[in-house]
Amino acid sequence: MRIKKVHVLDHHICQIWENGFFTHHAYLLQNEYEDGILSRPYRNEFFDRKGLDCVAVLPYRISREGTEVGILRAFRPAVYFRSEKEKPLPERNYTWIYECVAGSLEPGDIGEEAVRNRVAMELDEETGFCIPPEEFISLGGGIFPSHGQSTEKIFIFAANVTGVKKGTASGDGSVNESLNTIEFHEINEILSMCRGGQIEDPKIEIGVTRLKNVL
Repeated sequence: MRIKKVHVLDHHICQIWENGFFTHHAYLLQNEYEDGILSRPYRNEFFDRKGLDCVAVLPYRISREGTEVGILRAFRPAVYFRSEKEKPLPERNYTWIYECVAGSLEPGDIGEEAVRNRVAMELDEETGFCIPPEEFISLGGGIFPSHGQSTEKIFIFAANVTGVKKGTASGDGSVNESLNTIEFHEINEILSMCRGGQIEDPKIEIGVTRLKNVL
């Protein structure tokens, strides 16, 4: 059956922190199908980001040895606190994790130019590489990292930093972003690390796979 319309029977919004990054939605919904049949009411919860979507960027450099891609070694409290939970399979304690250079769009970041400007700002802020917005390569359509729980879509870009002098990463002023360090790994090694579980950020695996197809 195909959905004709979703009826909102009840809706609660919760934003724990004023001007916080996330808004929690709790709905009581009912589906109306094309044949007019109504589903039973059901509950659904998800989160909105403040700027709705995000951007991610893979800086890469080309040498005689091949293509190397830059990824961040970062600290994230969300995975750090997994050590306190009962887990289905054994895993390491996450005092750090590899992740893609990325950042939230802000309200008002609308249109291709605004998105590219945000990509350039995030790369400069997190790595110290300053690249003009028009030089970033779009790596295709956006992806939903967790569409059952969040409205967030991520748009992935790449930037050729071969021969570009790296400046000082300014950071965003947060405590943990100052801990980030960038590491460059050969492009096939990156994919091997994804398959082996050393890299667990899907933005990296999807982005690097797409990057290989455009180089």
